[in-house]
Amino acid sequence: MAVRTLTIECPMCKGEIVVDADTGGVLSHKEFKKEVKSFDDFLKEQKSRSSDLEAKFAAAKEAQKNRAELLEKKFEAAKQNKDLKDPPPSINWD
Repeated sequence: MAVRTLTIECPMCKGEIVVDADTGGVLSHKEFKKEVKSFDDFLKEQKSRSSDLEAKFAAAKEAQKNRAELLEKKFEAAKQNKDLKDPPPSINWD
């Protein structure tokens, strides 16, 4: 009787696992060979990463600036409507 095996990729280490289909036992494990990048590739990746981070920072800074302007507009609108005791509810719970 031939042994039925299943070959699957390990979700943790991306290695190859050979499993006995009848018993569920692991027959062998082949380690995933990760290719090593050169130092030049690493430097290029880091330079592009730094420019991406600068762009994200600029976008976050702009969002904060817009947020401050929006809060200022809401504050001015609330100052003009002094007769309102409570602001109208924005969420209807019923």
